[in-house]
Amino acid sequence: MNTEILDNLYELWTYIGKKTSKLIANDNFKSVSMVGSDWPNRIFSIATGETKLSDVIDLCQSKVLSNIIAVPKPNGLENHPHSKLFLVQRNMALNLKTVNRSFKTNENIRQVLTKEDAISFAKTASDAFGYKVNWNIIYLLSEDSSKVRLFIYLQDNECLGCGIVFFDSNNNAGLHMIGTIPNGRGKGIGSKMTESLLCEAKSSKSNNCVLHASQMGENIYKNFGFVPFGELETYLILEG
Repeated sequence: MNTEILDNLYELWTYIGKKTSKLIANDNFKSVSMVGSDWPNRIFSIATGETKLSDVIDLCQSKVLSNIIAVPKPNGLENHPHSKLFLVQRNMALNLKTVNRSFKTNENIRQVLTKEDAISFAKTASDAFGYKVNWNIIYLLSEDSSKVRLFIYLQDNECLGCGIVFFDSNNNAGLHMIGTIPNGRGKGIGSKMTESLLCEAKSSKSNNCVLHASQMGENIYKNFGFVPFGELETYLILEG
């Protein structure tokens, strides 16, 4: 299951890279490097073997690739002199075929369909996660709801939260970028967005719902029945 969780994320990044013509892919790795956006600048799907990883690091330091690498744990970056741990996430999954409870949508949650919605999503995500998300990417992704659906949480005409559901080729639904701006935290918006995305996943007949949880969000997902499997680590590659 851990592999399927990672595959969903990697497939989403690959999909974005293809849509934006920013994907580099070969037998050793995949990379997406955006201009004017910090998301989703990542190197991922790195082939196993110390030499392969060293080659990728060299490309990072020579500025051919982004300097951000996402790798499952364990990996060869844990004690590398030119790497700095940036983010740790728990890989989690929920088998939708065995879930008996029903999930509810929320009247404050709206799907991103317009340019204005995309701008609101990008600003909210940027404020929630602390890095720049370009609205053009969001608007481009909103064009095909059979693959990816993006949502915003609105209250009193203010956008307080966001979330994405991505349907992969394994018939799994991945929940991504579930975030709340500082002004909206403590109001249960993350739980409401998660439940609404679960509705989307269940109505689409997905086998599993998968995600990568921060330490802050892990208990929210456990309350919905998600089970942890492994960890994904994100590293910054430092100049040599």
